[in-house]
Amino acid sequence: MKVFGEAVIAGFAKEHPVSRKPLQRFVTIARTALWPHFPAVKETFPATDYAPATGTLIFNVGGNKYRLIARVDFEEQLLLIQTVLTHREYDREDL
Repeated sequence: MKVFGEAVIAGFAKEHPVSRKPLQRFVTIARTALWPHFPAVKETFPATDYAPATGTLIFNVGGNKYRLIARVDFEEQLLLIQTVLTHREYDREDL
């Protein structure tokens, strides 16, 4: 999987330094993944949710402390990170 949007992670980690390691771990795992479809994502990250209204995947990262929201193109094997939120920020979002 090609991962785009690491600048989003860097910006978030600058504000939330404790998130750096779990987010970097997520990127490392995602880069080595071959996900042909959403059920394969769930095998790697079981707590991942799909938001059909926006077509995004919501990954729980760092023991449920952070939400990484991304689009995945399974055919092209691309993951585009759109935003990272704390659990509290995510609860207020309308996804």
